[in-house]
Formats: sequence, structure tokens, C-alpha cells
Amino acid sequence: MSPLVIGLVIVATLIILSLSLYAGKLLATVRAQQQQAQQQRMQQQADIDKHNAYLIDSIQLIAKAVSEQQCELSEAAIRICRLLEKIYLARDENFPQQYPALHKLDTFLADYPTHEGYKALKKQERMRFDVKRAEKELSLKADIEAECKKLTNFLID
Repeated sequence: MSPLVIGLVIVATLIILSLSLYAGKLLATVRAQQQQAQQQRMQQQADIDKHNAYLIDSIQLIAKAVSEQQCELSEAAIRICRLLEKIYLARDENFPQQYPALHKLDTFLADYPTHEGYKALKKQERMRFDVKRAEKELSLKADIEAECKKLTNFLID
């Protein structure tokens, strides 16, 4: 073999070796990125599970308070509906359809003044709001209590 051919073979070998090392480095980088992405997904799922567990515990506690008549129906409806809205789910559970009485009362109360707005009302207007709210609570009481009884064991899949 001539020195030129030997030189070209050595150069070609060095080029192939360099490209192989570079490809190995890129492959290692891709694997590290995939591993990091997997860890991030696992951490995100753990955060979601922790968040949901807190919300579920709160829902169960409020539902139990309603069952034991320690919480007003209006307050329970508002709080439970807000908590159900904040649960992270892979698929839509359609909670308004599952718990229609709670959502009906929540929707009814949506336009009612709260806190400072309620305090700013005249006494007669407050009484009128309270009477309407009490009538609506009374009409939905049995259904809300039944829904809250189910919610004391509330879990998500």
C-alpha cells in the first residue's frame, strides 16, 4: 500500500471515530433530556395528586359538616362547587350533572351580594335576600343533604 492510501485510511478512520463520538454524545444528551422530562412529569403528577387530595379532603369535610348540620346549605354549596371546579382531572366528570342540587343553589346565589356588598344593603333588602335564600335552601334541602352524604365518601379515579 502506498503512503497516500494509508494516510487516507487513517484520516477516514479518524473522521469516522470523531463522528461516532459526537453521535454518542448527542445520544447521551437525548437520554438525559428524556429522563429529566420523565422526572418532571412524575413531579407534576405528584403535585396534582397532592392538590387533589387536599381538595377532596376539604369537600368531604364540608359535606360531613352539612350532614351534621354544622354548616349552612348556601355556604356549603358555594364552597363545594368552587372546590369541585379546582380539581385536576384527566377527563371531564361533569360535576354539575352529578350534584345538581348543590350547583342549582350555587347558581341561584351567584348574583347575591357578599361581604361588604351585603353589609351595605338596607335592612329590608338584606331580609328580602335572606328570605329568598332560605326558601331556595328549603326547596333543595333534601337533595343537597343526599348529595352531601355521597360527598362524604367522595373520591376521584
